[in-house]
Amino acid sequence: MFYFTNDQQVFPAIKDFQTVSQKLMELHTGILPRVRNHNLDLHPSWQKHSIVTRQSVATLANDESLVLSYYRSQEAAHKVERLMGKERVSIEGAVDTYCHPVIELRLTRDYFAIELIVSPKAWWDQTNLIGKLELPQHRAAFRNLLCELDADYRVGFWSGTHLDDMHLPVSALVNGRIVDDWMNTFCDGQDWLRIGKWYDLNDSALDGANILNIAFDGIKKLNNLYNFILWTSNNNFHEFYNKRQRLPSRMFS
Repeated sequence: MFYFTNDQQVFPAIKDFQTVSQKLMELHTGILPRVRNHNLDLHPSWQKHSIVTRQSVATLANDESLVLSYYRSQEAAHKVERLMGKERVSIEGAVDTYCHPVIELRLTRDYFAIELIVSPKAWWDQTNLIGKLELPQHRAAFRNLLCELDADYRVGFWSGTHLDDMHLPVSALVNGRIVDDWMNTFCDGQDWLRIGKWYDLNDSALDGANILNIAFDGIKKLNNLYNFILWTSNNNFHEFYNKRQRLPSRMFS
């Protein structure tokens, strides 16, 4: 039986949000020990009341979604936002989730999605990725990470909690120049970068006995790509981004 509803039909009405939110909190309670046991440097909101939210990083609009998000530690998030010029973070101590790569578990009327999302507001990390992909060995590493995903994972640049045509399945990206050509169309500061898997609400994989394994497996698979993209002092490619206009045209590997 589908984990979130008793009838497997539609996303619950607003009056049922509290019931479904509790289900997501129970899922989070099962996920977090596995995240820690596998030494994944992923963190939910440090404010318990906002661990489950109605706002997806996939859209700037209000949307009927329920979301679990995992991202940088609070300390690392503050550091990055200061580097982005958001000085008030030091005063207010708040973190803008949109400004960071996020692994998001999202329930909507039509799907349960497990996605790595980098919104345009996370431009510090987006530019870091573009700079990193200037180097052939890192383009090859990025392609290899995509190859490790199931063939039905999707990669795209669209916004919104719906499934848009602006995506390709991983199976279409892993050969030849396609990854390079596709990523060359990515516009930092404007596009959403999304990599994830979408489950129809009637998918038997979302049975209550399976969903914890499904959710953690998705998080673990996306974590390698998350770490590839995430800016840190040891994963800093901004210099290559800043010089990219002066570098020779990319040589496709």
